[in-house]
Amino acid sequence: MYRISAIVLSLLAIVVLTPALGQTEASMSFQQVSTASLPYNVNQPIAYKIHLTNAMNSPMRYSVELEVGPDFTDYTASKRYTTDISLTARSAQDVVFDVNFRSPEMSRGAFGRWSTDDNDTSIWEKGWYRVLITPLVGSPVTLESYDGEPSLIKMVTVYRSPEVSPKMGTDADLYSYRIEVFSSADDAVTLQVAPEAIGPWKDCGSRNYTNIGGWQTLRWENVSLDFDFLKGWYRFVGRKQTEAFEGPFWPVEYEYSNATVAPKDGFSGSPFTYSLDFRGSKNLDVGLNIWDVDQNLFKLVEKKRYGNATVWQRLVWTGVMPSEAIGSEGASSYYFSFYYPGSESPLGTSREEEGKVNLGPEIVLIKYENSTVSPERGSAVARYTYAVDVSTALPVCDIELQTSEPGSGIWRSQGIATYNGDPRITWKDVAFGGDVAGNVSYRFIRVASPPTVYQGPTIFKESITGNVTPARGVMQVFPDSNNLNRYVYTIHIENLGNDSEYKGEIWVELLVKAPNSVWKAVGERKQYSTSNGNVSWVLKPFTDVEFLGPAEYKFLVNGVETAVFSGPEIVAMYKNLDYEDVSPGRYNYVAWVNGSVDMIADLIYSTDNENWKNLEDWKRYTGGSGWTRLAWEDKPGYRFYEVDIRFEEPVGI
Repeated sequence: MYRISAIVLSLLAIVVLTPALGQTEASMSFQQVSTASLPYNVNQPIAYKIHLTNAMNSPMRYSVELEVGPDFTDYTASKRYTTDISLTARSAQDVVFDVNFRSPEMSRGAFGRWSTDDNDTSIWEKGWYRVLITPLVGSPVTLESYDGEPSLIKMVTVYRSPEVSPKMGTDADLYSYRIEVFSSADDAVTLQVAPEAIGPWKDCGSRNYTNIGGWQTLRWENVSLDFDFLKGWYRFVGRKQTEAFEGPFWPVEYEYSNATVAPKDGFSGSPFTYSLDFRGSKNLDVGLNIWDVDQNLFKLVEKKRYGNATVWQRLVWTGVMPSEAIGSEGASSYYFSFYYPGSESPLGTSREEEGKVNLGPEIVLIKYENSTVSPERGSAVARYTYAVDVSTALPVCDIELQTSEPGSGIWRSQGIATYNGDPRITWKDVAFGGDVAGNVSYRFIRVASPPTVYQGPTIFKESITGNVTPARGVMQVFPDSNNLNRYVYTIHIENLGNDSEYKGEIWVELLVKAPNSVWKAVGERKQYSTSNGNVSWVLKPFTDVEFLGPAEYKFLVNGVETAVFSGPEIVAMYKNLDYEDVSPGRYNYVAWVNGSVDMIADLIYSTDNENWKNLEDWKRYTGGSGWTRLAWEDKPGYRFYEVDIRFEEPVGI
């Protein structure tokens, strides 16, 4: 009779989708009544629980479809479940489907044969599922997993980790035995011992298994063996009988030292050489056990025969691969086990005797060598080139460069470079913030393992100054094609370094801003050279706005903004320059003038738009008078004419 525990376990969510704001969030977990842990009982329903969250600010209706199958190698065995659900704004609810793997739709193929074979006690780990969540509005959300969860087991008994301690002794010693049991029903398990694998078997008492659906360790203490033996045997008998295990063994003395592995690291698929110095009182077998990085378990690689009893012998294992799957990485380790010749159970292990394993080798996905940054020191506005030699078993992979600026604990991506067989990969034109000074840290990222951190470059703070002339001036408020009333903007950079320190290009852009307006780029992008010193722009910066007062300007140096500089101050404007016919060959010239200071204005003329002469007919303007019409009357015709505005009176007027 089965005793069903009222335990309901909610397993850790297998898949969680984190949504963008306003989208749908969903996660999956499993439950089975009366089951305390995986694997689940294939004969009972399993609850597939989808936790659904409406992250929108309005109610939403969803269509939820679940497709489940027991075998990700055979998608013909599957079953679909569907339902509709409505969620209020920013609320969550569980959608639960009770899945029965004994249904006809899923009891097919290899899974069907496993589920009906009473002699097959293995755990089934090929399950898959796919959930499609379709909101009434918005994009569908998919949850899917093909990693074999949840694992399944039939109404069977499973044994593991049999052990006798001590492993060596005589018929005068007392021994302890243990076994781990998993079953879907109560059981009484009996320990039996014998001097031979074929018996005769002696009962040493029974222990009750009561942790239905979970693992339980059963122990027998102070067991005496009342028979002669060189190698004893033991087994466990309950609903299912185990095989016969070796042990204990008649005592034998041995010692060992100088365990080594070479090289210290390598790629998946790389061969390693292990070695051990060993001496025993009898000929024995020595096994090498390594941590398999791919399967996450220790495995016995090979036994070596120690055949020189009482003499030290160097045992060597070559061509050993702790990882064979391309793309694996992690730390491996190893230990040695010692056997009577031909035995499967060890007399002892270095892991048990020393309480530790030997570390190494390290399985790496990528090796980085000869990392460089050029230049090694320079300005914050400079551009830098990083490079590194890459060795890997992968044919192609993307590697990200990350940098951390001085005084910052934040790592910033500087782009991804692709390794495709050429060992040297580079990142060019790497830039940093404008206020950076000190040593930059950098690293290369491909996987989640802790990367090596390198240093470089050393950045020093440059000094950037700007100048504009004239500092106070006139603005011509309409497009024109002459060279009058232009402004000269100049940038000068100190502490940039010399050409031996920095050989990269530095490009500078000019941005200007009128009061109550936005920044705009003017002029062309220019290259800055440390040998030339300054870069200047000669231009009319404002052609689309009218204003009086101070403007502002700044520079972009390799895309990094400088400080904001003030200037020029526009103290006068003129516009609507025109002429009126007075008589044949005679004209009135008219302009509208506005200014914040007292000034005088004169008409100037030219025959070539380059060389100008004053008419010497000065008009006065009082600052703050607003737009004022000025006229130069009854003048001859001029090919080119403009207005000359001055803030100090010329001598002689």
